[in-house]
Amino acid sequence: MASMIDRTSLHSRLGSVPVAIEAVDPHKWTESKESPYGDDAPPKWIESDFGHFTIRASIIGSLLGCFVAASNFYLGLKVGWTFGAQLFSAVFTFGILKTVTRALSTKMAFTPQENCTAQTAASTTGGLSVGFITGIPAMYRLGLMSDDVMNDVGRLTMWTIAAASYGLFFAVPLRRHFVVNKDLPFPTPRATAVTIKALHKTSTSQEDAMKTIKVMSWTFAISLGQTLVSYWVYFLDKIHIFYWIGRAAGNVGMQNADTVWGWHFVPNFAFVGAGLVTPPATLLSFLAGSLVAFGIGGPVMYQDGYLSNPLGWGKKGNGSAQSWWFWPGIALMLFSAFAELGVHYKEIALGTKSAVTSSMRAILDKVRHRRHGQQAECSPITADASGYELNRENPKMQVPGIWWTGGLCVAFVWTCAVLSTFFAIPVYQSLLSVVFAFFLGIVGIQATAETDINPISTLAKVVQLAFVKFPASSVQEAQRNNILSAAVTSAAANQAADMVGDLKTGYLVGASPRSQFLAQLIGTTVAVPVNLGLFLIFSKAYPCILKPMDICEFGLSPVLGWENFTLLLTTNAGIPRASWITAIACAVFAIAFTVAKHKMVPARYHVYMPSISALGLGMIVPQPSTPLAMCLAMLGGLVWRKVSPITEKHYRIAVASGAIAGVGVAAVMRAILKLSEVQDKTVRWNCPYDAKGAVKCLA
Repeated sequence: MASMIDRTSLHSRLGSVPVAIEAVDPHKWTESKESPYGDDAPPKWIESDFGHFTIRASIIGSLLGCFVAASNFYLGLKVGWTFGAQLFSAVFTFGILKTVTRALSTKMAFTPQENCTAQTAASTTGGLSVGFITGIPAMYRLGLMSDDVMNDVGRLTMWTIAAASYGLFFAVPLRRHFVVNKDLPFPTPRATAVTIKALHKTSTSQEDAMKTIKVMSWTFAISLGQTLVSYWVYFLDKIHIFYWIGRAAGNVGMQNADTVWGWHFVPNFAFVGAGLVTPPATLLSFLAGSLVAFGIGGPVMYQDGYLSNPLGWGKKGNGSAQSWWFWPGIALMLFSAFAELGVHYKEIALGTKSAVTSSMRAILDKVRHRRHGQQAECSPITADASGYELNRENPKMQVPGIWWTGGLCVAFVWTCAVLSTFFAIPVYQSLLSVVFAFFLGIVGIQATAETDINPISTLAKVVQLAFVKFPASSVQEAQRNNILSAAVTSAAANQAADMVGDLKTGYLVGASPRSQFLAQLIGTTVAVPVNLGLFLIFSKAYPCILKPMDICEFGLSPVLGWENFTLLLTTNAGIPRASWITAIACAVFAIAFTVAKHKMVPARYHVYMPSISALGLGMIVPQPSTPLAMCLAMLGGLVWRKVSPITEKHYRIAVASGAIAGVGVAAVMRAILKLSEVQDKTVRWNCPYDAKGAVKCLA
């Protein structure tokens, strides 16, 4: 969770394990003497060529992943927030396939392992959006691509395949180290495994799960309908309470706070969902950052004449409040992330070293055993207290070495060829970028396993810094090489971390790694056209994503982060003196606060402490209405918990997941309507007036 984008899971936001039925301790199953699957217990292992792989699970999982991809596009561009697909897809897959199995009276049982296969496909499909909401739009805004995005469909397709495949294949040899040999926390994958076990445990829990799925489905439908109707009915899109109060009272300042600075209310279900699952301390920090930049600091600086505009880039003098506060905000975010990595440097360094050594040893063992016609030694079976096998390291169920080694070699060559052929990046820089992707991807996996946060934006900045001094014939060439090299790293690291997490879930429920790999392969195949198509739809419907404009429906914090950091490295960015001095002070504060939090404050109190990253995000996102809406949803959730704690506990995640997915799908439909030139805002009630007294509906 952050701009540019650091991926934080749903689980880490909640502080407890969110399961569709109820919050469950991940270690609960080790205390039970009863089989966690009740009457639906599958065989110890389904001895087939592909383990627990089924086409139906892969297709359903991939389709559910499309919903997540659409949601991540919308939320990523809007506020720099993304969500994983694991819990959402595990619950929805259960509802769909359990219903289908009963309706068709099929003899093919729906097992937890097949559920894991579907969840894996969904996670893979929904997690590929990162490049299209960070580095790729930044390249267009810097003039490094064609004027028309449709002219770049071919090379964008090639890049997407490269970004997806490299992370897919190099994640496989890391499984033994991160999943089998090490007992790392992996909070969200572990929570997903507990969820899947709970869903399949007993008939009572399955009935409760179906109720949860109905709640999720209704929330999805309401969210989709409200968001779609708001395309025409302005009141359902924005509510200008402060403007109308200020107009009635003759207070221009209150009117401007609403219409100029963005302090209005947005009845957006995506923000409702995010507000329900984000810790209060994080949301309040987000709101505090917006208050500093666009509620107090920006308006005062603009009123005094120090700043020339409230919003926008490239303004005269000291610029706008948006451009001025961007640098302190990005300093808070980047240096808090660096400090987090620094605090955990021993674990991450040892884990990275061990993972590299383990991977190289695995490759050499494969080669040696194959050369001598031997079979690789099989790891012992591990089981929980109930005696159910958590995973069976049966070579027949593992991913064949030729699959991932051959695929890794092809992906390596493909990535270098694509960067060189379609983007004119020198071969040696392409080679270095994929090598960086491997090693920094391991760092990302280790950090994700330890903290549930994948610091992909921080890792990307490391690559950008490393590549800044490489020779280039022009500034534009330097910028293109810099962004694309970092984009390869971030995409591969994100993909690999998601896949290793999925393999951890499979390990805990006894799923075949081979079946998960096939599901990931299908999910990746679906993810390439889906995510590319979403990018084309959003960028054509909202040109401000690719071209700098003063007014934009999206905050674009991740895009602006990549764009302006690249400008800072390759040109004289022209940052006002006071802005960069403030940024330095913020960087020092971020480091000091993060170190003090981990060294001086007990871990149980961390959830109550401000989030420095969210504070910086508030300074970057020029839409205070977003944190305001999320904080109101948070308050609503607290009231819900007070009034009906049982229903809040059971259905909070269902409501949040359905709301976020519904808005994502509706956002795609709205973009298609805009491309079709369907008139929007036909019901204009509640629109404010401009200076000449004409109705002006804000974007």
